[in-house]
Order: sequence, then C-alpha cells, then structure tokens
Amino acid sequence: MLKVKDHKEFACFDYKSNKCDNPYPLGAVVIRHNEDGTEIGVVLQIHDENELRTDMFGNASLSEISPATKKEVMEFRPTLINKI
Repeated sequence: MLKVKDHKEFACFDYKSNKCDNPYPLGAVVIRHNEDGTEIGVVLQIHDENELRTDMFGNASLSEISPATKKEVMEFRPTLINKI
C-alpha cells in the first residue's frame, strides 16, 4: 500500500482519528472511481472501521475506495509521487 511520508502536509486542520480496525492507515493513498471521474486521495482521518476522510474527496466509506497503485498515482495525481 502506497503511503505519503507526512499526511499532515495535506491537511487543512488538525484532524483527530478514532482508534479502530480500519484497514487504511493515515497517509495511505487511495483511489475512488465514480460517475464524475477518478480521484486519488490521501487518508487524513479515520472515523471508524468503515469510514475515513481524504484530502481530495472528503469522507468516504470503504466500499467506495481501494488502495491506489503507483501507475494510478502517476496517471491521476502525478504531483503526489514525490511525497510517497
């Protein structure tokens, strides 16, 4: 799983996470595909086992996202690759 070196660099606020069994750690790079297109986000906050917050698309449930690959980051958010 790709992860940025410092997730706080992408946050506008000092988010507080809940301790739980969410599979995505802070700083994980995730991808979301929807009718508006494809987005790459950095996990900034863990709400619970099924929901988190990213820098690019706000709150998301685990059913909406998956781990982003290096190839996907290069295609959809190439400026992020130097932060991994």
